[in-house]
Amino acid sequence: MPPWSNFHFWSPPEDPERPVLPYASALTVSITEHDPPRPFGLPSVYPLTEPPYDISDEHLKTLTQTRLIVTCPPIEATRDTDGAVAKKPPASATLKIDRPITVKDGRGPQLVVCTITPQDKHSKPFQAVAKIFDPLYYSFQNENAPHRPVATTLKADSDYSIEAAAYAHLQKTGQTGAFAPEYYGSWTFTLLICHRGTQHERQVRLVLVEYIDGVCMRDLCYPESMSPPLGFSEEHRLDVLANILDGAARMDHSGMSQRDLVPRNIMLKLEPEAEDSWQEGRPRVVQRAVLIDYNISVVYHLSPEEWKYHEATTKLPVNPMDLFWNMSLDDFGHWVPQDWQCNGRAQQEWLMDRFGGSNALAYAPVSRELKFDDP
Repeated sequence: MPPWSNFHFWSPPEDPERPVLPYASALTVSITEHDPPRPFGLPSVYPLTEPPYDISDEHLKTLTQTRLIVTCPPIEATRDTDGAVAKKPPASATLKIDRPITVKDGRGPQLVVCTITPQDKHSKPFQAVAKIFDPLYYSFQNENAPHRPVATTLKADSDYSIEAAAYAHLQKTGQTGAFAPEYYGSWTFTLLICHRGTQHERQVRLVLVEYIDGVCMRDLCYPESMSPPLGFSEEHRLDVLANILDGAARMDHSGMSQRDLVPRNIMLKLEPEAEDSWQEGRPRVVQRAVLIDYNISVVYHLSPEEWKYHEATTKLPVNPMDLFWNMSLDDFGHWVPQDWQCNGRAQQEWLMDRFGGSNALAYAPVSRELKFDDP
């Protein structure tokens, strides 16, 4: 029986003041650069930060979600002011939503394609993806324990802090623009909300990243009645997979893990010329594989002690054989050969062929004896 079976289900109270989700339309807002708080709130990765407001179930059940948002503003970063160097004023820009990617009331972060127009005279407008952490459109009801409410303001702050920390680390260590998207910073904007007859300003956080004009790998791994994925040779598919595993190894060496390496979190940018002519016999070609979605990632030096052992102690990245020898890649579905399904040895033989021999010189020595599974 589910753990909440002995509890009464709770439903959020009526909330007529709560505005309609605004991110599915052509919203335009002014955004300002923002320093996120230190990452927090992810079990076993980052400790929970004690919020400056009451998040007990008893208190939350007395609130509408609108009142929660009005009375519990986002958490600000704490800064040591002793000997601090004066910072230049934060940048500002205009964000105009072009189209939604994933926008839904209750889902948590909202994803949109947008045009960013910087307010300085030297920068040109550019297209980006905005990941918007608006607590008013997180689910107030706990999906895993329906008898409990969710402190959506704290949850949105936690998601924002973790995502921003990951991208800032990737940018600092030179990982963005290749296996990770380019990162354009963390930002905030103001929306108005009316509560009990009074208009209030509320702050909403977001991160801006590179827009990848491509396809989600998940859609090519599990197409209906399509095995293998249409238009890609097996050799090329395995080249792409090898690049993904190499990217994960190099990200680990930089000092972090995305912790969710699955096709739904990988965007594939296809070669336009091949895409135009593949139906006439030319195979499709992936130009670049990009890992997205860092909401459960961990930056090792920012995490508790138990994660410190992951930090790199070698000049070269760990060999992907070390990382993936006993890890099933069945999540990649039709992207991998059929004989890999439930066959660890076939996958291991490929790993040895791809990352062993002279190819192993690009990585640190394998740290353990690698034994093949029984056929």
